[in-house]
Amino acid sequence: MNLKEELSELFGAGVSMLNLITYEEDRVIRTIEKLPGQLGIYTWDIADGLSCVRAGQQVFDKDLTADTLLPALSEHLPPATVMILKDFHHTWAARKGLVTRKLRNMAPELRRKNQFLVFITPMLNLPAELKDDVLVLHVPLPNTEELTRLFADQTSGLDRTGLPSQSVRAKLISSALGLTTNQARQAFARVWARFDKFDERGIEMVMWAKREVVRESGALEFWPAEEGEAGVGGLDLLKEWLKKRETAFSEEARLAGLPFPRGVALIGISGTGKSLSARMVSGIWKMPLLRLDIGAVFESLLGESEKHMQKAIMLAETVSPCILWIDEMEKAFAGVGAGSINSGAATRVFGGFLTWMQEHRTPVFVLATANDVEALPAELMGRFDRTFFLDLPNETERRDILKIHLKCAGETFPERKFRFEELIARSRGFVGREIERIVREAQFTAFADGHREIEEEDLLSAIREVVPLSKSHTEIIESLRKWKTEGRAFPASTGEQTVAGTRGRIIETE
Repeated sequence: MNLKEELSELFGAGVSMLNLITYEEDRVIRTIEKLPGQLGIYTWDIADGLSCVRAGQQVFDKDLTADTLLPALSEHLPPATVMILKDFHHTWAARKGLVTRKLRNMAPELRRKNQFLVFITPMLNLPAELKDDVLVLHVPLPNTEELTRLFADQTSGLDRTGLPSQSVRAKLISSALGLTTNQARQAFARVWARFDKFDERGIEMVMWAKREVVRESGALEFWPAEEGEAGVGGLDLLKEWLKKRETAFSEEARLAGLPFPRGVALIGISGTGKSLSARMVSGIWKMPLLRLDIGAVFESLLGESEKHMQKAIMLAETVSPCILWIDEMEKAFAGVGAGSINSGAATRVFGGFLTWMQEHRTPVFVLATANDVEALPAELMGRFDRTFFLDLPNETERRDILKIHLKCAGETFPERKFRFEELIARSRGFVGREIERIVREAQFTAFADGHREIEEEDLLSAIREVVPLSKSHTEIIESLRKWKTEGRAFPASTGEQTVAGTRGRIIETE
């Protein structure tokens, strides 16, 4: 349901007082203007007083102040009138007792006379006394349909040679999802000012504008889609699972009744590529990646953490289809869940997130990573489509990872220069991050020794200097593997290294 339909339904139901949470005052006013019927529409703010959008049955004194406003409305507001009060949270904050009591007194008469007070505020700050009389509505950001109309309005007077093709137009509009109307208008205007036309170059400019807006949200970081699986070695079973769901966000999938993939959890040893896999999914599916910084969600003020999480989820849903990446989720949700004695902000945020994971129907795919499974609430793990375990890379994977990092170091044909069998054998038990460190150390050695190219001995020397996690954290690794073999996760790769004991029975999470 879009904003126009929702407001029409609320007014039709006789909801006489609304608190709309949004920065987009002009968009709300234009939407109310388009509602069916001939409602009189006025606006008021503390700076400019009263303004008439569409005259009703009676004209008001323009010089109404915060002190005289509500008494005047109580006596003179005609039936079938909408009074839009901008930034009214300042008024009830300054005169809370008087304002809240007057509004509660006015509520029955407003309903009887088909009169409406609409409070537009950028944040939710509704006094507790009004929660039974005022309905709160968080106004969603513009959807594709609204942005399409905005783009058509902005380009209506332009020469046809500067207009984009149908595909570029669709990408430009899709790129603007997550922006307010004014932000999208400014982004489109900047594209025209820079290039004098709308083409593929404009898409990146609009994406840049969205990246800045997402960053300003505080809890989200925007990552554009990357190249895909080429930069990730191994993990063949995980890649196969992801490719099978690559088209699940298409219109054809919707027509076939296919549900959106809900999410995946990546559990494993540090350095095995869990975070890199999040960026890989973005590349395979050609979808933006939003990294949720749980640390930024939590604030010292009571109730602020829940608001930050709600805002982050709402922004992710607007930007969708997208991937919501939660890195090291055990640090965010440790000590919460069923049976927890923690009644603080973490528990409330976790409860809200858990409900959203279960109920949301938008194309937001949650990808969560964790190193310490013991700290994870059991009810969270059941919300993912599948849980994968990333073990130490096998021989084939170590070869692929080493080639990737040698290529990044400038080695064009490393297989002609190095004895990979020797390097792979010596690097047994190394994770991907440690292999990257080996190549980087070899680069420094070669550069310091006359700016020469990397030689095999540089790599072997770097290997000898590294104490891998498989030796320094043996107990942790064996504990993780034991957790996996108890049937709690799927392997992310074929031919994973094993420890004593059987693999166990693997089952899919519900």
